[in-house]
Amino acid sequence: MRDSHNISLHFTENEHSFILSMARQCDVNGSSVISKGAILRALIRMLQNLEMDVSGVRTEDQLLQCLQDAIKGD
Repeated sequence: MRDSHNISLHFTENEHSFILSMARQCDVNGSSVISKGAILRALIRMLQNLEMDVSGVRTEDQLLQCLQDAIKGD
């Protein structure tokens, strides 16, 4: 069994709506197959595979730019 750790996250209304929308799109016949947590864990696993240097990153906006650059392959 995997170790599990709970964390509390605070999202903007727009971020929360995006996650809910994604979960609804995955919903099959009202059975809600994928959870919000599963979506976030999948995103984290995707980010783990990106090659990026976050040294010197001090703000959320800088981190976002770093992530965008890594996804684009810059």
